[in-house]
Amino acid sequence: MKVFLFECKKMLKKRGNQVAIFLSVLAIATFYLINHTVAQNILENRLISLEYSLTDYPEMIRKLMAELEDAKKANNEEKINNLESDIEFYEYMLKEDQWELEQLSANNWGPIAQKQYERLNEIVKVALSGNLVDYYIEDQTVSIFTLRVSAEERRLLAEAGIEPFIQRNFYDPFHPTIYDHFTGKALERWEEATERYGKPGFHFLYQISQSLVIPFFIIIGCLIFANGVSSEATKKNRGFNFYTVLPLKRQTLFWAKYGSGLFFTILFVLFIMSVPLILSVFTSSSGSLQFPVLIYDGPAEQFSGGTQPVLNALRDEFHFITLGEYFLNLIPLTLVLIVFLYSLFFLLNLWIKNATINAALVITTLYLGLAVLPVAPYNPFTYIDMHKIINREFAVSQFNEAIHSGNGMIVLSVVSLILIGVGYWRFKRYVVD
Repeated sequence: MKVFLFECKKMLKKRGNQVAIFLSVLAIATFYLINHTVAQNILENRLISLEYSLTDYPEMIRKLMAELEDAKKANNEEKINNLESDIEFYEYMLKEDQWELEQLSANNWGPIAQKQYERLNEIVKVALSGNLVDYYIEDQTVSIFTLRVSAEERRLLAEAGIEPFIQRNFYDPFHPTIYDHFTGKALERWEEATERYGKPGFHFLYQISQSLVIPFFIIIGCLIFANGVSSEATKKNRGFNFYTVLPLKRQTLFWAKYGSGLFFTILFVLFIMSVPLILSVFTSSSGSLQFPVLIYDGPAEQFSGGTQPVLNALRDEFHFITLGEYFLNLIPLTLVLIVFLYSLFFLLNLWIKNATINAALVITTLYLGLAVLPVAPYNPFTYIDMHKIINREFAVSQFNEAIHSGNGMIVLSVVSLILIGVGYWRFKRYVVD
């Protein structure tokens, strides 16, 4: 324990480590604030648009009313009917926009979500009745599965009254799913319309968990704290010579070196993930852990054997869990992933004394593992994309129920133990009993 504490003190005193931690905190804080600013700008633009309509629509109605009076004097029945229809439309739009402006200004998200749900649910009802409704973007259809998911998400948001993710498309806030396959300009428009920005802290953490941001910060933590061995094994800094004159066993020194770096890497990642939560207290709020998170169930016959299942947007199943439940799956998987990546980085540092090269090798290895190796239950690199494991996207797209977070933790743990064992064998070359 004394050796472990000694190694911890050395890491805390390193000026390079302090600078790296500060820059990492600055990076995630800047990322969150930019994300918050974009979301706020989208909201403000929507409010400005609604305020403009409250002055524009009455003016248009007055002009149409004047034209209607002239049409009545001329007994032009066709024009009268058209003008009355236009006036009715603009009066309806004026009422709708005035209502939405009042709700947005008061942050009453529940009623807004309820109205969005009713509109989307009507589309879904028609589709499920057999009369398929095509929603087009640049002549490419939005999947009925996406419409079903979007409607259900709005229903849950309306019930809980939770602030949603901010999207540019306020009228049709679709939830993107794997059932949509847009290309070209349609893909660009779809991504722009469905890109989501989380203002509250918990929502932002969920947002970044959907990408590879968390593994990226794990690698940064490894770069800071896993290179103690290589830094003390150079010709310039022969730090290991100090240990040769002490009554230390190799096992004790190995676990002190390995354990102290792993300990600080875990603290580093958890601290980085807590920065947006701290900032959100001052910018908006921490958010709600009751926020609905989509989980794919896939075809009903998917895992029942027989013929090869296929995805069916009309019949495939799904459900939602809360954001709190999502994090209960994400945190342990993140911890095991930290051990895996740290062990890999620690092992590389025993062979190569350049931390930058090791970081590049780890990133290259992860990329090849994700891009080249097949998505499979016993491929440890499959579990790098934790979001697609938790929401069962990999399990459904690969029709393999064995791809889940439980197996991921087992596979990553086993591979980590192998890496630790090889690392200890390599460590012996530095120190003698």
